[in-house]
Amino acid sequence: MSTPRPISIRILELLQDSKDCEFDALVARAPEFNVSDIYQEISRLSREGKVILTRGVGVFTIRQATAVSHVPQTIASPPHA
Repeated sequence: MSTPRPISIRILELLQDSKDCEFDALVARAPEFNVSDIYQEISRLSREGKVILTRGVGVFTIRQATAVSHVPQTIASPPHA
C-alpha cells in the first residue's frame, strides 16, 4: 500500500467536516495547493473509491466515500430430496 500524500490527507480532512463540498469551496479551503493539483488528486481519489464526485451544470461536488465492509454472503443450497 502506498503512503498517503500530503494533498490527499488534506483533502480527506476537509471532506470529513462536511457532507458535500463544492470543488471551488475545497480549493478555497486548501490555498497551500494549486487548483490543478487538487483536481488531479480528486480524480485519483475518485478512481480509488475514496471520494464520490457528483457532477452538475457548471459545478461538481465531492464527498468522502463511506467505508463499507464487504462480508461474503453464503447462499445455502436447497436440501436434496
